[in-house]
Amino acid sequence: MNVKMYTKIAMLFALLSCNGFAQESKTPTITKTFDLNQPGKLNAKSSGGGVEVKTHEQKTVEVQAFVRKNGKILSPNDPLVHDVLEDFDLDIAKNGSVITANVERKSSFNLWNNNNVGISLTIIVPREMSCNVSSSGGGLKISGVAGTHNFSSSGGGVHLENITGTTEAKSSGGGVKVLNQNGDVQLSSSGGGVSLNDAHGNVSAFSSGGGVDLTNIHGDVDAVSSGGGVNVTGESGSVKAKSSGGSVRVYVGNLNKELYLESSGGGIDAVIKDGDKLGLDLDLSSDKVNIELHNFSGKSEKNRVKGTMNNGGISVYMRSSGGNVNVRFVE
Repeated sequence: MNVKMYTKIAMLFALLSCNGFAQESKTPTITKTFDLNQPGKLNAKSSGGGVEVKTHEQKTVEVQAFVRKNGKILSPNDPLVHDVLEDFDLDIAKNGSVITANVERKSSFNLWNNNNVGISLTIIVPREMSCNVSSSGGGLKISGVAGTHNFSSSGGGVHLENITGTTEAKSSGGGVKVLNQNGDVQLSSSGGGVSLNDAHGNVSAFSSGGGVDLTNIHGDVDAVSSGGGVNVTGESGSVKAKSSGGSVRVYVGNLNKELYLESSGGGIDAVIKDGDKLGLDLDLSSDKVNIELHNFSGKSEKNRVKGTMNNGGISVYMRSSGGNVNVRFVE
């Protein structure tokens, strides 16, 4: 740890020593604040604990480090702080409009306290902040930021809320959960399921650790799961959904490009808004295909429907080896 960081800790000791904070106090152990008068970029990485990023209305970035020992957050004046920091490289700095906040366990980390100490980060930023945040020591919780973002965690789940801009998020330590995304988004998880509720933009979602649940999507969708089922609802010109771990269920409005659904783990249920009025190129197969055909030309059998409705146009392909294919048209 550098001299500036030691100086900062010493200042905090002096300011807070008279306040009698207990170890379990949620007061940050270390705080650094930077002025930022333009849209910025945050590079944050932690192998010592989770990372939370949230926004405020000030033109500043505040980085809070919570030093933990034996499950308790140490107050700034706790004498154990210095001992814990000896086992981490802690880098908190500003270079132009780029803020860096890194916590890394040293290679010579003492085995005796490997599992009972850590450092988690809470970073408070202006809304206009592109974020590159990763953690191998805990989960990520991000809210309110606007920019171009990349989030990854191998130590826990990823939870995003009210995010604006092109976003990529992945987790091998838990699920990925997103609420209110404005902009194209790519989501993947091998540690749990993927869920996205309320999105304006194109969506790519993959999970080998659970299902994929996409609700109220306004944009094209590409969803794949080998760990569970796939559910998609929204206004999407194109939907591609595949599952080898469960059923596929889709409700789609504003279909104008393609509907491609495939399941080897269950059946397929598709509801197409105003589908009986659309020109469709149908290619459907399963043990049993259930569909009410309108203005149809082609071949219709119990387990296969291939032909056009209303002279064709939009490709509609469905294959199920794990159940029936059910298609309904609604107004």
